[in-house]
Amino acid sequence: MAEKKPTKKIFEYLDYREFLKDYYNAKKEASPTFSLRVFSDRIGFKAKDFISRVMNGDKNLSNQSIPKVASGLRLGKHETEFFVALVKFNQAETTEERNAAFGEMQTTLKVVRFAEKQHLLGHAQYMVYSDWRHLTVRSLIGLFGFDGDFEALARRVHPHITADEAKKSVKLLEECLLIKKDDNGKYVLTESAITTGDRTSKLALRGYHQQCLKLAADSIDRDPPGTRHISGLTLGISQEGYERIVERINAFRKEIALLAEEDEGSDKVFQLEFALFPVGGK
Repeated sequence: MAEKKPTKKIFEYLDYREFLKDYYNAKKEASPTFSLRVFSDRIGFKAKDFISRVMNGDKNLSNQSIPKVASGLRLGKHETEFFVALVKFNQAETTEERNAAFGEMQTTLKVVRFAEKQHLLGHAQYMVYSDWRHLTVRSLIGLFGFDGDFEALARRVHPHITADEAKKSVKLLEECLLIKKDDNGKYVLTESAITTGDRTSKLALRGYHQQCLKLAADSIDRDPPGTRHISGLTLGISQEGYERIVERINAFRKEIALLAEEDEGSDKVFQLEFALFPVGGK
């Protein structure tokens, strides 16, 4: 029987733990005798439960064990380069480290030069959420259309961005199939509304919300009252109360999205952030 391999290439992953799980499951399906012990032996770990704990997120790979695992998985040169960067990407402790690792992943992808466009889509999606301006540009195109005047598009963004930044956003949005050119050569949205979905990296969203919360803080000084609304509550609640509030927030967020979609007089783009976080306790 031919050796069964994961149906996805490693270059399609944004989570190395997911890749390891898929690798193990494919081997196990092909050969019932393939076990965690065999898997651990193959990648050079004495403790059979260590790789299981890594796959479940309870343990990280060390700098010394990363190339050992890559060798045990029999990854090629570029696959190994990508795997090393992917581990650093997932295990990074700061946004700067994460973005640096993501840059290494992109460098490898460019060398590999995939023919299948969908292989790059997940990584392009990470880029969309890596900077707040990309989705702002998308919303502006949805409201006003776009005929290629990057200077004018950049001036619509608040606070303003450069024409070069606007151009990069448009290029990225087009690569992600979030905008397209119509029959008249003008850019339009491919869908009126989008959602992050299950495939979008939580790491990307973390950086995105950090940026948006900073924009909210800056808005207090930048924008006059009447053009922005910022309020807050300090609450004493239990874990159960927290979960009930989050449920209500999620329902309210969907209601707000529907109100915006039905607003026929839209002429501005707003960013709405919900933040519920601990400031004290046991």
